[in-house]
Amino acid sequence: MKRFIILLLVLLSSSVLLYTQKKTNSIGVALYRYDDSYMSFLKQYIEKNINRNTSLLMADSYNSQSTQNGQIDMFLQKNVNLLAINLVDKSQAQKVLDKISINNKPIIFFNREPGLEVVKTYDKVWYIGGISEEAGSAQGRVIVESWKDRMNWDKNEDGKIQCVILKGDLNDTDTIKRTEYMKKYIASNNIKLNVLEEVSAMGRRDEAAKVMKTLISKYGKKIEYIICNNDNMALGALDTLREFKYNNSSRMLNYVPIIGIDGIPECLEEINNYGIFATVMQNPQIQAQTLCSVSSNIISGKSPLDGLHFTIYNDKYIVIPYIPVNKSNIDTAIKIYK
Repeated sequence: MKRFIILLLVLLSSSVLLYTQKKTNSIGVALYRYDDSYMSFLKQYIEKNINRNTSLLMADSYNSQSTQNGQIDMFLQKNVNLLAINLVDKSQAQKVLDKISINNKPIIFFNREPGLEVVKTYDKVWYIGGISEEAGSAQGRVIVESWKDRMNWDKNEDGKIQCVILKGDLNDTDTIKRTEYMKKYIASNNIKLNVLEEVSAMGRRDEAAKVMKTLISKYGKKIEYIICNNDNMALGALDTLREFKYNNSSRMLNYVPIIGIDGIPECLEEINNYGIFATVMQNPQIQAQTLCSVSSNIISGKSPLDGLHFTIYNDKYIVIPYIPVNKSNIDTAIKIYK
């Protein structure tokens, strides 16, 4: 009798466990690389904001699309309710989508835009994040406003901005559109941009430092602005400027304004220290909260934006705005990462 009761309790406990597992939703999240500064914080905020009734499977794709493809296969094998993918290679978005759509699973691309033409091919796909055009325009606005406020930065007094541009991967759509729309915004404000040189530093701090040494040797004091496609390159440019005794003073003497994109913590600290002039950022907390809320809504069969105050474009794009950050609002920006 005692053995029967024990066996019954075991079976009952097993039934409860199986029932609980069936009731628990699951999301598979793949980040293109954990060691990217912005991604590391986005990861933390996703873990913090995920619905407590949802099982989170998180994977580091190590900047390898083939690795990410394997992780997607693993998520599908585990029969997750939804996949959230931060693409390694945006050119592979359609192949990724096709793999997931065959399994009839909803997918959210986030932070790295797959392209509207891709997301239109499947009814259960959405994008959450910024768009490159807006990032470029926001950076252009920062440049225009700073130029108008500080005419002493026009070193040769010709009314034109003499600049160098540090770019990411030249084949990457983010690189192309961020640069293009930055230039368009400046031109739309009747300011002429004289690009001394634009060079790829592949989005990396160490490469930007090397490139900047060559540019300073070549152009010296002709450089009035250093415009970077991301903050890592802005930091690399600053590393080199400081070797040449630039950007070391709060009085902004012997100073070349550096403008980035992303708003990573290291860049914000250097804005606070007068090393970098400005950046434009997406709040990683808001991006993570939105991703978690939209995922929960989709899994629950609700409208993606149920309870949220965002506009959805083309029924697919939930756009997180870029915010200019300079010394005037740096304290608010830094608190985001505290």
